[in-house]
Amino acid sequence: MKKFFFVLVFSFLAFFAFSDDWTLGVMEFSFKQTQTRSESASKAASVLPQLIIDQFSNEELRTIPATEILDRKLNELQTARLSLFLQLSKEYKSRDSLVLTTTKPKTLQKSIKEEMEKIRDIEIKIDENLAEVKKVRDEAAPKIEREKAISEGRKVDDKKENDGFFPFQLPFSFFQKDENNEIVSEKIKLYKSDSSSLFTASAKALESGYSSWDFESEVIAAKINGLITGEITVYGDYCSVTASLRVYPGSQVLGSVTEVGLLTDLMPLANSIARNLDSKIANALPVLLEFEIEPREIARSTKITIDGIVFPLENSDGRFENKIIDESGIHHVVIEAPGYEELVFTYAFSDDNHFFVHVNLVPEVHGLANIKLKKYRDGVFHTYGLSQSSVTEKNPWASVEVNSKSVLGVFSVPKTNPDDSASSNIAFFQIPSQNAFDGAYLFVNAKPFDRQANIDKRRRWMYTAYTALICSLPFTFYNLGEFTAENTAYSQGRGDLERLKDLQGRTNICLGVTAVCGVWVVIELVRYLWSADRVLPEKVKIDKKALKNAQLFEEPIETQEEIEVQ
Repeated sequence: MKKFFFVLVFSFLAFFAFSDDWTLGVMEFSFKQTQTRSESASKAASVLPQLIIDQFSNEELRTIPATEILDRKLNELQTARLSLFLQLSKEYKSRDSLVLTTTKPKTLQKSIKEEMEKIRDIEIKIDENLAEVKKVRDEAAPKIEREKAISEGRKVDDKKENDGFFPFQLPFSFFQKDENNEIVSEKIKLYKSDSSSLFTASAKALESGYSSWDFESEVIAAKINGLITGEITVYGDYCSVTASLRVYPGSQVLGSVTEVGLLTDLMPLANSIARNLDSKIANALPVLLEFEIEPREIARSTKITIDGIVFPLENSDGRFENKIIDESGIHHVVIEAPGYEELVFTYAFSDDNHFFVHVNLVPEVHGLANIKLKKYRDGVFHTYGLSQSSVTEKNPWASVEVNSKSVLGVFSVPKTNPDDSASSNIAFFQIPSQNAFDGAYLFVNAKPFDRQANIDKRRRWMYTAYTALICSLPFTFYNLGEFTAENTAYSQGRGDLERLKDLQGRTNICLGVTAVCGVWVVIELVRYLWSADRVLPEKVKIDKKALKNAQLFEEPIETQEEIEVQ
């Protein structure tokens, strides 16, 4: 049963893994002007499309809109109807030719009856095809309306139910289906899997236009789903390029972009056009992000940045707007407000069209903490890569800035030997967030030394001990074997007592050496692991005695007098 299940799952995966991809093609751009052009301008018509489509070489996912799915189904039904109509025409001609080729009335009547049955079968199929067209349009209407509502930022309630076949969500992107078991996303593939391959249409198709039946038929025959076309206008060394993305069947224009650049430097031009067409190709549906900022009094001054684009919650006209429309997918969000800690997170906004984001910002906490070494020595405490505070014998306490977050710092001492490595005079330390408060008194056991050299030293000693252990084993095994054999022989009355005592002594010595080497290996292994662990920053601890004394010192004198009076 288990074997059958795995075979079934593998077949299921293979079916989708090798499903059709969405093929993106591009054709040579045309010139809007008919004037004579330079060689560089002429080459731009073929080089620029290649540079643009090269930006989409990676296998990205594309969400298929309901209108495109409808166009595909209608095209399949239309192709089937044309085929049925040709068959119908053939059967009608065959029926009419029976009058001239058949002389016997009964045979003619029988043949005509057979032909009429064939004609009727074809007509039924055509009627079913036309009925399917109406059914497909009716089924697609709610989906198209839903996508329209999402694009306009309206909330849509989707009730998703598990079909029961798999109790879990499959992790593969190409398994995305809707409730009718239809694929709603496909992987993007380049035409002929090569960015340098341009689609070429016939002169008749080009003359008829991109929306004509002739052009669409050639695009579909080339198995292209999306085609980038463009038009170039040249003035001097500058050019204006208008690129459009069309999907077939249907010849629907998903988007157009116009950009201006230099003919001598096409790469920035191609990057800009590709970046603008990327969202149209991926067809990422918009999602509505609704933010609730706490505390409410800072909501108007909060700034939200999504993928580097700033969305202030207060518009220029003074209106407060906490709803942002963006494309679905993974977004990097940064939320900032004056006087509050910055909040940063990354989230996949998908599988829904409306997201509610509740944000509770924490006020910024700034202060100074006092820190000293457990064992005093001159040096400097460095924090945040910029601030530093020295310690001396007269003033062993250093002041470091804290903000209730974990702090990673460095304690450094002056070099005594110019040949020492750069890491031999520093020690890392960490102030945990619970200890990083204003007025804290801390101490750390930071010891600057070359940790890499220490690890190498301990590793060499460990290998030496291990080598000694391995070298002692042959002598131990040999003498132990000789002693065992001689002891067995002596027990049977064939051995020599003096030799047996000698072998016993040598065996005990070898066993002792091996045992000592084993203990040595364990000790050196522990020392090696300890030295490797010392690479980690030393944890700072609270000096409870100093903190208590500081709190007593800072207590107001009036309070002490009142206590004494009472």
